[in-house]
Amino acid sequence: MTLPHDALISSPRDANAAGGANTGFFPSADIEYEKTFEVAESGAGQRHVLEFEGVYRDARVYLNGALAAHRPYGYSRFFVPIDRFLRYGEANTIRVEATSDQDSRWYPGAGLIRPVTLHRSGLLHLAPEGPRFSAPQVADDLAVVRVEARIDNESPVRSTVRVRIEIVEEATGRTVATASAPVTVFPGESAEVSLRVFVRDPGLWGPDSPTLYRGHVTVVEDSDGGAELDQASDTFGIRKIELDPVHGLRINGTTVKLRGACVHHDNGPIGAAAIGAAEERRVRLLREAGFNAIRSAHNPASTALLRACDKYGVLVMDEAFDAWTSRKVRSDYSHDFADWWERDVESMVRKDFNRPSVILYSIGNEIAQAGNPLDAKTGRDLAATLKRLDPARFTLFAGQVLMAAGEEAAAIMTEQNIGVNDVLTSMEDVLAKFWQSPAAARLMEEAYAQVDLAGYNYGAARYALDPGEFPDRISVGSETHRQSIAGNWATILGSPQVIGDFCWTGWDYLGEVGVGRVRPAAQAGLTGFLGPFPYLTAMVGDLDITGVRRPSSYFRETVFGLRDTPYIAVQEPSLFGVELAVNAFGWRGLEGRWTWPGSEGHPVRIEVYSSADEVELLVNGRSAGRIAAGAKTGYIAEFTGTYEPGTLTAVAYQDGVESGRGELSTAGPVTALSLVPEQDHLDRTDESLAFVRVSLVDADGRVNPARAETVTVTVDGPAVLQGLGSGDPRPAEPITGPTRTTHAGELLAVVRPTGTGSIVIKAAAAGLPEASVVVNVD
Repeated sequence: MTLPHDALISSPRDANAAGGANTGFFPSADIEYEKTFEVAESGAGQRHVLEFEGVYRDARVYLNGALAAHRPYGYSRFFVPIDRFLRYGEANTIRVEATSDQDSRWYPGAGLIRPVTLHRSGLLHLAPEGPRFSAPQVADDLAVVRVEARIDNESPVRSTVRVRIEIVEEATGRTVATASAPVTVFPGESAEVSLRVFVRDPGLWGPDSPTLYRGHVTVVEDSDGGAELDQASDTFGIRKIELDPVHGLRINGTTVKLRGACVHHDNGPIGAAAIGAAEERRVRLLREAGFNAIRSAHNPASTALLRACDKYGVLVMDEAFDAWTSRKVRSDYSHDFADWWERDVESMVRKDFNRPSVILYSIGNEIAQAGNPLDAKTGRDLAATLKRLDPARFTLFAGQVLMAAGEEAAAIMTEQNIGVNDVLTSMEDVLAKFWQSPAAARLMEEAYAQVDLAGYNYGAARYALDPGEFPDRISVGSETHRQSIAGNWATILGSPQVIGDFCWTGWDYLGEVGVGRVRPAAQAGLTGFLGPFPYLTAMVGDLDITGVRRPSSYFRETVFGLRDTPYIAVQEPSLFGVELAVNAFGWRGLEGRWTWPGSEGHPVRIEVYSSADEVELLVNGRSAGRIAAGAKTGYIAEFTGTYEPGTLTAVAYQDGVESGRGELSTAGPVTALSLVPEQDHLDRTDESLAFVRVSLVDADGRVNPARAETVTVTVDGPAVLQGLGSGDPRPAEPITGPTRTTHAGELLAVVRPTGTGSIVIKAAAAGLPEASVVVNVD
């Protein structure tokens, strides 16, 4: 198999799986990987280090039967020197064991979910962690770049070498700065190198201009024509970040409000494998949907995702942990926290250090009893460690007041007149009352005083209170309900103390199934907070697990002021007049389509999302009304109409003048399958993927969202079908395999190249002509 790899995603799901709805009904698993390789006898004069970016979970690495490393946390990068285990000139066997068993509140995947790298070098070499680049001084005409690297001398002799630095523009390859210095390294010791390099007229990295540089560090013999001994390079950005209660968050002197998306680490149809192309696609589509920030909920992000954020100018809140010392599920990280947290924090910082997109470190998410003195000390230790390792970035704690209250919760409920029934029926209101409680504010004060930024999970009630009670506190909506964005965003724009909003979630995810499902109120009491089998996804993303935007995404884009075209969302006609159960995590039970065969003449509810003053709705050219829209109506214009096939048009008016129009049209009978690749050429790397949209279309090429067909996808040529998925939250078929039923008329095929040449992707469904498309791999 090719790494990264999720060993769990192909396992059959089971309604009785130990992890249940939290982990998407996937089973627990013990995984073992094995690889045999040879190292030549000449390798005895070299050094070999394995780098694991993330093994889920409780990894044990064996070389030739001997334990070489153990790492409990599934999201930490770690390095394993393997020379003392190697047999030179003969076969060596590496074995990696991992376990996934009731250790996560969402789908975690399992195994070698992030890349594995073998570093091979001479006895005098750069540390495998690589060089670090920072910009402690930034001005328009000059930036000081500090380059830090460690040189290890494992030879028996003292060596004086020369370290050469070259800084180039990543986009053009133009050299903008160089430096050089001799360094003496004694046998068996390391030398820490720290050089200042000056970049004139620097291009600054920011959300609107993500300029990147590449720093090259080369170690050569210190003589004329000295031989190269080792080299390493990485990209970085030059930027200045500031945080205060008067200006809020500033990037390069400009105030920025975070339009944030919480995201889990899985990539939908391919599971938790952090394949570079999937991570980059996810960031790109979120950026195109209007987000400028990501929160890596609730674990450190992959390097591939962070590099994509660097590329697209997306700011990152990288989160360390979901649990400290109190467990949330049976076998979670709380069992290992006391022994490992400091090493895992250091791993996160070293991984993130060169990534200009990372501006915030979250020390934890919704930590139980975070308000008590012992956990407050834990938070203080975490924040202090982060500041010691990386003083240039800011820290926050993503708190949820009800969980943090611990034993004090009952007293706060009495103070705020909250009944048990309120907790069961109106959690959003309960949280608001908790956040407004003076007792809760005192309880959380120490937790927030030790970090740079207060993260409020579902705590928008604090926004109006903080200026009076904590005038120097800076906060962020670290987790918010999608339905609350209109009111929250208006407050955020008017308050420098609140720097942004992170919705739950930007991209849907596997596990915590059915949290955002919409169903008739009469059925709501039949199931719990999470959905029953065979639910697969949480149903809370602005984008579904294949990257298709849902109506809430267009609503958010409208509220952000990034969209002038009105968006039309329609409720299924059969639900007209039915009372629906929609919790705070769900959306409004609407879809962006005007194809409802069999519902002709039925009444239908229609919403138009627009920032304009007014919206007029046209059905086949006839006006169905013109009503107010924009901020005064919460950006929603609501209509009641009658379903009539044809064209549904929304016309927006600002100050009486048309400012935009959106349209939905009825698709005809399905006549063909359509295969559309997002790219027709790929480079052959382990990080490459082809994404192919498979659609049921009518004679005019329009997708018919009302038709569902079972489609089989096959791949010919140097590639494999990595995944085949849809936005269906409760699919009947296994999540892996070549056959799936379309959802809203579509599927997404994910193809992974295994060599170079032409790949032919084919799709077949009963009663329809076979379709194919070619993707070339160079």
